[in-house]
Amino acid sequence: MGRDSNRRNGERGDLSQFRKNRFFSGKLMTPRDMEAEQEYHAERLHTLSRFVVGSGIVHGLTVRSIDDTDDGLEVTIEPGVALDGHGRPIVVEQVTTKSLPAPTADELSLYVRYDEVSLETVPVPNTDDAIDEESTSNRTVEVFELTYQETTETDRRQGPDIDIPSVDTDCDVDQISRKLLEQYHDQHRTSDRSNSDAGVFLGTYERTPDGVWTEAAEPTAREFVYDHDLLFGTIIDHITDTDNPHRTPVEQEPPDIPDDIGEITDRLDALEGELGRVRRDQTALRRYVMRKTLKDRARFFAELADRLDPRTSEGGRLAREIAAITQIDGDELYTDEDAYRRHLREVLEHLIDLGDRLEGAATDASLERYLKSVSELQTTLENDGSVLELAEAQDQVCEAADSLEVLVGIVPDE
Repeated sequence: MGRDSNRRNGERGDLSQFRKNRFFSGKLMTPRDMEAEQEYHAERLHTLSRFVVGSGIVHGLTVRSIDDTDDGLEVTIEPGVALDGHGRPIVVEQVTTKSLPAPTADELSLYVRYDEVSLETVPVPNTDDAIDEESTSNRTVEVFELTYQETTETDRRQGPDIDIPSVDTDCDVDQISRKLLEQYHDQHRTSDRSNSDAGVFLGTYERTPDGVWTEAAEPTAREFVYDHDLLFGTIIDHITDTDNPHRTPVEQEPPDIPDDIGEITDRLDALEGELGRVRRDQTALRRYVMRKTLKDRARFFAELADRLDPRTSEGGRLAREIAAITQIDGDELYTDEDAYRRHLREVLEHLIDLGDRLEGAATDASLERYLKSVSELQTTLENDGSVLELAEAQDQVCEAADSLEVLVGIVPDE
């Protein structure tokens, strides 16, 4: 398998037959012969990896940290192994920190890519002007390069559409396996399995208002190299389990249908009694939730007021006012859903006002979380959400208020 410019490092996507050295006594071994020997084994490995294994992370390669520096970024990744789109293995042998140029945006996608580095420069002996260089490298080590794109990745792995073949009910497992293999082979095994972008995706990250890089709120799943025996075995187990393929709990058999009008009446009475109990339970649950969320809000915002007083007296006053509104409005809030909704609309104005007062008194990240939770409560109210949805939104506001990080050294306002 001769080396050419298109084939170097396995970067040609089409197929060609493998070519290897033939050894015999007295053969003069030249650098060309040695290169052909290496390329024969490498190309076999890369081709099989592309067609049989695929690309993605085999082990490790977790991003440990991303830090801003004066010159750009410093990214630290864990050791691990991956296969790129050309079937080449990429090895990170230890925890490694790489420097990257500073991005212009606050979102980026990280990749690890195959690379080679020449080592051990040695002099070239006199070869009757066959080589122009006086020295050359004696070794080449397969390394990796860390890069990024300032775009948010979408779902990278588009799995093939697989239709479970139609089979007779008395088909055995071997017949189903053969039919499934034939269908997949005909539809999805193409001659070009290479990936024009041979980088292995490591994850998407975004910069918070505090300047800290974190994993994106809705991260794209990293690509992993799957164990094909496991996947195929799972498929076969699923499609041959005709009794309960999804492992769902088996429901009890329905009771016998009554034969006479008396039994039907008794059954209806029992159903009405059960329905009444369900309604009473729902009412009790709603009242419990309304009471608990209001009590929690009073407690959380009273504690927040104590923390804000030394930093911003106006913010402390607003937080204490929010805590006191529950006691002012009385017990009607715990039993009347309409009163509960009116109360939340009134409190919403105070919550928004408090958020305006907290700018400069709390860290950007914790304030952003608080403002987002208040916005979600407002949206739920505008959409006429259920009591349970309103209670959940109000709980998120309380949690955000409890986690507000008050800045130290703020001069109290008068």
